[in-house]
Amino acid sequence: MAEPRAVRVKHRLRWGAWLLSAVVLLVVSMLITAGVRAQIMNVEVFLSYLTSEQVLIGARNALILGTLALVVASVIGLVVALMRVSGNPILSALSATYVYFFRGTPMLIQLLFWFNALPTMFQRVHLAVPFTDIVLLDAPTTAVVTPFVAALAGLALAEGAYMAEIIRAGILAVDKGQRAAARAIGMTEYQVLRHIVIPQAGRIIIPAGGNQYIMLLKSTSLASAIGFLELLRITTDIYSSNFMVVELLAVAAFWYLVMTAFATAVQAALEKTFPQR
Repeated sequence: MAEPRAVRVKHRLRWGAWLLSAVVLLVVSMLITAGVRAQIMNVEVFLSYLTSEQVLIGARNALILGTLALVVASVIGLVVALMRVSGNPILSALSATYVYFFRGTPMLIQLLFWFNALPTMFQRVHLAVPFTDIVLLDAPTTAVVTPFVAALAGLALAEGAYMAEIIRAGILAVDKGQRAAARAIGMTEYQVLRHIVIPQAGRIIIPAGGNQYIMLLKSTSLASAIGFLELLRITTDIYSSNFMVVELLAVAAFWYLVMTAFATAVQAALEKTFPQR
């Protein structure tokens, strides 16, 4: 009996993909060549500002602002998402209105609003413990709503709308049968939420939450419009005096990329620690 002949598999060349790759490489090489010929950036100036104290302070401020905004936005998003899925028509309507309003208006407008409108609406901020003479805070609103506070409020409230929808999607992704089984063995709604729904929803929303963290870190540049000394504002102030625009913008872009890499590493670590099952 003759032995079977080996069959040689021949893969078809994907000419379209190779052609597209060639076009992309050609365009990139043309851009690099044009930039080198025009000498758009002085490398020495770029390196001199890359680790300057002012720039590092701006990067630190942007990282702190973006991280705090994500934490506050996650809390807001969880509350709003629970209101949306509560089944109460009033809470659900309020939640939907919040998401529509804050997701439908630009973040920059919201930052400018909180920074300019609040001191006009409220002359002073007065916080006291009810039924006592203890005063926690009593100061002019302009002293309380600093550029950092206004930026944090604007970013957190705007991002809270996105996080609410992400968390709501995670909650709805949990199998309804598991909730019914938990109720059948006598668990309360709070216990179902704490032990069944939120642990599983948390694993589901990690990738989307990581994307929102990266977006928030980049959106901190909007705080430059209200005078907060974050990365873009500081680099803008520097190139306004020495006219090294491209070099300083490249420095800012470098540190935004570093922050993005940090957020990506955090996301990867969380996904590895809490994998989806």
